[in-house]
Amino acid sequence: MNSPLNEVGELLPDGRTLYRLQSRKSLELSLSTVAPSGSIEVFPQVEERGLLFLQFRRRRVILTAGPYIGIIPLTPQISVDVRPKLPVSNLSRVLDIAHRSLSLLPNASRLYLNDTLGSASVLEFLALNFRDSLMPIIEGGFLKSYQPKSHISGNPRGRLELNGTLRAWAKGQRHLAQTSTFEQTSDVPVNRILKAALQHVLLRMQPTSDEKKKLIRSVNLTYGSFPSVIGGLRIPDLEAVRGDIAGLRFPQQRAYYYRATEIALMILSGTGISLDTTGEDVSLSSFIVNFDEIFEEYARRVLQLRRPNHVFVRDGNRDGKRPLFDNKKGQLAQPDIVLGIAGARSLIIEVKYKDKPNRDDINQAVTYAICYRTNIVVLVHQCDGDSTRGLYDIGKIDHVDVKGYGIDLGAEDLHSEESSFSSSIFGLVPINN
Repeated sequence: MNSPLNEVGELLPDGRTLYRLQSRKSLELSLSTVAPSGSIEVFPQVEERGLLFLQFRRRRVILTAGPYIGIIPLTPQISVDVRPKLPVSNLSRVLDIAHRSLSLLPNASRLYLNDTLGSASVLEFLALNFRDSLMPIIEGGFLKSYQPKSHISGNPRGRLELNGTLRAWAKGQRHLAQTSTFEQTSDVPVNRILKAALQHVLLRMQPTSDEKKKLIRSVNLTYGSFPSVIGGLRIPDLEAVRGDIAGLRFPQQRAYYYRATEIALMILSGTGISLDTTGEDVSLSSFIVNFDEIFEEYARRVLQLRRPNHVFVRDGNRDGKRPLFDNKKGQLAQPDIVLGIAGARSLIIEVKYKDKPNRDDINQAVTYAICYRTNIVVLVHQCDGDSTRGLYDIGKIDHVDVKGYGIDLGAEDLHSEESSFSSSIFGLVPINN
């Protein structure tokens, strides 16, 4: 690799340096940049999970991004912002349609820009962060304060309340007296806000996947850990707690309340975060997502959501697979999408997270077409620009017609892009054998 070193990084407020890199692309850094002290302290999760790959050539380090996107901490001094190789205008919509979740990176955080909360994936991400931010409160103890409480009793204690006592006497209850005391309680505005935010999450989250079901169960357990004495949200609570945050009024030993309360206020106000734009509004965990898997599931779900009643759309990795060979059952053919009409030939679709299919992709698609005894196969990929956008011809081999379809995830109107995609694909479905 003869390209010059790419040492242009952005210095973050916490002292780390952030480098930007596209998915599946490489970045060169000097060895002294990655290992200023002479030893390389790469976080174990980077290589264990295949988030980034490192190669060493003389005094250079070559970083190569895999399929994961997100801000990935490489060492205590360096983070890498891996972006999709092609533009994505609305990542949260892509995640919502794909029914996929954002994975949190442990011990890694970043700043986000506030945005309108209209996405199930963003709500789930906030719920994960909120649940984790409540753990120090549950383990370290809930904030309490002394609140006045009135008692009417025959054994008075505390300060005598004359008016209340006289009212009791006027009713002939001369053996009673009303007094007030200050009692310590966790039923305070900030705890009521935290509890209300948990209730909001439990009401809004839908168990549409195993990950979401697991999260709902864990949030429910967290909710059950709150003292029963903590009551419902009151109108003055929000303003009071915003003032507490602005004035840094939480006790130093309860500093863990700030992050949890900021997320709770965000959830209750209907404010979310932008997954596409960095900002400086709120600190949350870094997220990663495997875009190879997301893009495939997104394309499949777009077709499933828009399919005509008489057309089936199957996942070739599950219910749409079949033996690859006619005379052997050891290997399976597992195209990404199998769709068609009962009694007719299938339409085979392979989804590739790249800007255009290569020769290996075409070979695989033709193999699947022959295996499924069909005469049409489509290679779906992401595109940038109009050259390969939409449906186009790649070529014909014997009876197999190979087509390509470019989806522009950078389009301002993804809904229209999805409609065009589904209309074009369903227009290719064979109606007979």
